[in-house]
Amino acid sequence: MPTILLAQEDPEARQNFSALILDYFPTALLQTVDTWENLLQTLPGLPDSAVVLSDIFWQGEDRSSELILAAENFPRVSLAVFGRYELSGTLPAGFPIPVLAPDENLPLRLAEQWEDWSDREFGSYRLAAPAGPHGWGRLYWAKHRELQRPVQILVPPAGSPGFARAIRAWARINHPGVYSLYESIPWEGRILVALEPVVVPSLLHLRISGQTPTLLACARLATTLASVLSEMESASVPARPLGEYDYTLSPKGIPRLRNPAADSPSAGVSTGENTARLAEILEPMLAEEPKFQPLLQMLRNPGTSAAGLLRQTREFERQLATVREVHVRKEEREAAAKTLQARVIRRWAIGLGLIVGMAFFAVYARVVYHKFVLDVPAKLEPLELPVPAGQISGDGETVEVGAFFLDRHEVTIGDFENFLAAARENPTWRDWVPEEARAEKTTVNSLQPKDWPEILRRARKNEKYQEQKISRDTPVFNVDYPSAAAYAKWRGRRLPTLSEWSRAAGGNEARPFPWGSEPGRNQANLGILREEPANRDPGDSWFNAAPGESFPSDRGPFGHFDLGGNVSEWAVGPRGPVILGGNFTDPEPIPLARIRRQDSNRRDAPASAQLEVVGFRTAR
Repeated sequence: MPTILLAQEDPEARQNFSALILDYFPTALLQTVDTWENLLQTLPGLPDSAVVLSDIFWQGEDRSSELILAAENFPRVSLAVFGRYELSGTLPAGFPIPVLAPDENLPLRLAEQWEDWSDREFGSYRLAAPAGPHGWGRLYWAKHRELQRPVQILVPPAGSPGFARAIRAWARINHPGVYSLYESIPWEGRILVALEPVVVPSLLHLRISGQTPTLLACARLATTLASVLSEMESASVPARPLGEYDYTLSPKGIPRLRNPAADSPSAGVSTGENTARLAEILEPMLAEEPKFQPLLQMLRNPGTSAAGLLRQTREFERQLATVREVHVRKEEREAAAKTLQARVIRRWAIGLGLIVGMAFFAVYARVVYHKFVLDVPAKLEPLELPVPAGQISGDGETVEVGAFFLDRHEVTIGDFENFLAAARENPTWRDWVPEEARAEKTTVNSLQPKDWPEILRRARKNEKYQEQKISRDTPVFNVDYPSAAAYAKWRGRRLPTLSEWSRAAGGNEARPFPWGSEPGRNQANLGILREEPANRDPGDSWFNAAPGESFPSDRGPFGHFDLGGNVSEWAVGPRGPVILGGNFTDPEPIPLARIRRQDSNRRDAPASAQLEVVGFRTAR
């Protein structure tokens, strides 16, 4: 006999709804509560698979947020919103609890709420207990039998309209800042979806528990949103309205989003609408933070594109990560200022002329030396290491890989400088260029990476390029595939294949990461190092590529450096060029199962792409 708990404050509505429910389900065990407090007290004692039909307004107060937490705390109880009024326009964006209406569809919708898939098996999964609500159905805990990977399975109601279209939209988002959709599985006339579990609190949880995120964490959240929306704009994927339940922050301040794809273009909203909504969410949480206003202004006025907002938030985040405030008592500051002033006056009176003369000479000598003399040589040399023959596995097949040699580190700016110099001295340099690209590569300058003159000038003097010091030992970047292939042929080598690169990174143990089985934290030059500026050169915050072999822990099983981070690398794929490996913008280590960098439509970058996060190494 099904159990239904009707939670309605209005006596007349409670009486009318009780009669309606019993008319449809005369054998149902119907309970009623008339206050929010009674509802919270009754929930723990309800049997499994009970259905709760609750209003969201209690004593004139909107309880929709608390209702989400109740649904998460009692996942075995199926909770739905049910009331006297049309509530679809009242509920916040991303509201995960279904809304039922007192109409002719109520019997079918209630039957869907009673449905329980616990302890059922399908495909490679066995469902355990319910995990909580979702806007398209109900979530269950499960584990993949072969991979032993915990997931949450989304089970939609039978014949759910628009669900297939929705998951096609979700599948177009492949961003490390968005919780993953692992796979969809047809089963008994439905499509079940395996999702990455969300196990960290959302902004909704933080607000209700009274926790306040740091300004740096909020800046990272804004950067992640801008990065996700920028990728969606480039792929023409509409974004749905996002609410505080859609943003999560780990205890270490790592932000991620529930999938933001809209199920149809008509359901999409602009970048400005979502960023303005995030500003509304964050403003009361950081009301006491004096430095919050610039971030708030960026979110309310994001400009014409998400890419422009991304540049602004990254710079704001960088400034927060590198500035440390020292709070000193007012009396101490005044005393220190007076003491310093007295000392300065005495010293100036004794040796003003000598100090000025020496300072002028030192500055002049430094400027002359830096501008006309300084030319810092490279320290790294092109070295190679052997990779023995072996196997790699993926996508259900095993591939044999022959023995080969692979560069110990990525090709550096200094290496590429030598290549271009050799090309200018060789009239047959175009023979090094792949035949299909020779029509575009008509001059030696066409081999240069984007912004090469400025990059080389800065590298020769160890100066900042885009707020990051570079040198001749920094991996070359902004280089396209034909130029990388030409360099390799000049050295009598070639670019590695996808299988060879994977073999070098995974080794005989098929490691998930080049350095081992655990993702670690600071193993490689990745985006997570933004939050650790301590003990770094103030001009070198690791926002861009670091010199080769700077991270000893990012070392593959055969001794190769920087396969897990620094810059991603060009390689030869089954049907053309591919980009592999992690880089300095990734917020977390990239497992070898996902080393192939593709856009949201699973497409590889074109051979002509010149990206600041992509370099290469060679093989033979």
